[in-house]
Amino acid sequence: MDQEKNSGQQNFVLTFLLKIRNKNMGFQSIRNAIKTRLETISSIQEVADYPNEQFGGFPAAMIASTRNEGEFEMTKENKRTYVFTIYLLQDEKSQGARQARRIIEGVVDDVIQSFDEDQLLDGVSLSSSETMIICFPALSDIYETPDGKYIVGEMELRVVVSVSII
Repeated sequence: MDQEKNSGQQNFVLTFLLKIRNKNMGFQSIRNAIKTRLETISSIQEVADYPNEQFGGFPAAMIASTRNEGEFEMTKENKRTYVFTIYLLQDEKSQGARQARRIIEGVVDDVIQSFDEDQLLDGVSLSSSETMIICFPALSDIYETPDGKYIVGEMELRVVVSVSII
């Protein structure tokens, strides 16, 4: 009897682990799709999906997962919002403050336009229980770092997904 119980527990654990492994959506999958999208923007020279200050060219972009929010939609569905911060950096020394700011303003516009044209975040990997609702740039801010090294365009990108709970 104990052997049957242990076998049943092992099968449950194995099934649970397979379900987790088959879930593609989440911060990692979305970050990969965002990185791929940013890499298509010709005004960005390099994209990092982690905090970094070593770039081979500027303007450069860094992607950081910031938070997620959950909301009850219906009895068997929830809405999840994944929030990412995209940092667009221009080296101030090579261009001067005024020109670096203008470059970043242009790159911010390019990023907004790119995500406006791809609101379903083409290339994101969804599990069968998830449906992409929308991906959109929500906020942006342009500033100089305190050390005067970079002009930064900081953008918040929101990705909203409906999740079926079966």
